Amino acid sequence: MITVATAECFTLGKIGTTIHKIASGYEECKNHKYYNIINGNVKIISSSFIPSIEGAEKLLNLKHPLPKCDYEYNYSKAYTEKNDLKVAYMLAKGLKNTLNCNIAIATTAGVGRGGICIISDKNEYLFTTDIEGDLISKKNIVQRQKNGIDKTINKFVEILKKNIFYKKIYFIIFCIYGYIWLSFCEYISNIKLLTPNLLILPL
Repeated sequence: MITVATAECFTLGKIGTTIHKIASGYEECKNHKYYNIINGNVKIISSSFIPSIEGAEKLLNLKHPLPKCDYEYNYSKAYTEKNDLKVAYMLAKGLKNTLNCNIAIATTAGVGRGGICIISDKNEYLFTTDIEGDLISKKNIVQRQKNGIDKTINKFVEILKKNIFYKKIYFIIFCIYGYIWLSFCEYISNIKLLTPNLLILPL
């Protein structure tokens, strides 16, 4: 089972909640296009909505403090797109280190397209949404949120498929080696059974 955790801001915890519902087999999600991929293969161990700097730093045990906000906003951290990408990476890294999950997902967005980071056991992915938004003026924030959720889940499933594929390959290789080893052991046993006992006569 692949373990997943999320630390979300502008996506309001909806990425983790969606994945959890599909993985758990909620009736409302059984027709989801990714149901057969996620269900039975994934386990959400934590899904968090963390809008503040203080919350992120304390909950995720970050090694370094988050950057000071680029914009004055009372309800959550607010950065430029460049800093959103930096912060998303810091959140995902802290989440993965703290929970030791297979895949960590983090999102944050102030002004711009936002920042999204997915860190797996093998790779790191850093990207933005496709929608320019502004948390301060509230311009396009709903559209940006929806795009961010969809884009992140799509990327997550792409990563998940690779993980499942490699696990299947490793299992097949393990079975092949196991079969070869058992066949070899059986061959050696048969040789021992067929080899006559040699009598050593005294001179």
